[in-house]
Amino acid sequence: MELFLQRKEINSYDKDILEEFSCSGKTLERYLNEIEGSYSHIITIKKSRKKLWKLVRVSDIFEEFINNSYDLTNLFDLAKNFDPEIFKELEKGTLAKVAKNNESVFLFKNSIMEELQSDNAKEIFKSLKDAIKNYEYRDIDYKYNEEVTHKNEKCLKLVFMDNNWYLAVIDEHKKFYFRRLSFIVNVSYSSKNSYQKKEIEPYLKFLETAQNAMNLYGVEKKTATIKATPNIAKYFEKDMKKFLPSQTFKSKESDGSIVFTLNYTQELEILPFIQKWLPDLIIVEPKELKEAYVEKLKKSIVNHLS
Repeated sequence: MELFLQRKEINSYDKDILEEFSCSGKTLERYLNEIEGSYSHIITIKKSRKKLWKLVRVSDIFEEFINNSYDLTNLFDLAKNFDPEIFKELEKGTLAKVAKNNESVFLFKNSIMEELQSDNAKEIFKSLKDAIKNYEYRDIDYKYNEEVTHKNEKCLKLVFMDNNWYLAVIDEHKKFYFRRLSFIVNVSYSSKNSYQKKEIEPYLKFLETAQNAMNLYGVEKKTATIKATPNIAKYFEKDMKKFLPSQTFKSKESDGSIVFTLNYTQELEILPFIQKWLPDLIIVEPKELKEAYVEKLKKSIVNHLS
């Protein structure tokens, strides 16, 4: 296994390896076959009549992806399936290597993952992963403005969205929350032990459709109609990538503007997005959402003039 970490590939006829282990080629091949059978990330590659064994690293997969894919957005969508420790290797190794080898093509200005700042971030992440896998409760010390301990929380998923890590939980009162991982101070075992998967199935279905951390569970969705002015209309054309999952193209107006809709459960779910495109996204309806947005704009102007 140490050799796999040192070399890209191992073969059963390498003289140096045969001497180091004092064995025949057939014996070494048997060892390698046994290791391959035990570890899914070790694969066999056939070259002519000879076999090679290779340790497939996460960085190898992503290097191949970056070098050969025409749409790198999928690469970063995959980030939610991995923990920060793995991506530290990716960013320091693969991204640096790819950027150097293709410096005329790529420039990585920011980390693709949120850096968790707490001293025990690695332990927190591991404890939460274990809780999720085993359907266990956890007590979570959470510090936003002040530190609060949330008892007996059901940990559902570790969610990477909006460039941040969140923990999806159900609290003692059966309320759903997204807890920002960077605000979690400590995680410990609860007085309660474990729960059944069927208890959280409705929440898991909700997670599949949640478009950001402001999406409220159990709240009826509203629909907002938004107009993109001709200045930015091209980014909201029918065949362009959606900015939010609920974004639905409706029409292209005679002046070149684009009309589309967004679903939301509370104002905060979509207003920050609309504000990013100020002044070129206009809320057409509903009236109450438009009025709430205008009020925020008024307060912003007062703050800037004071």
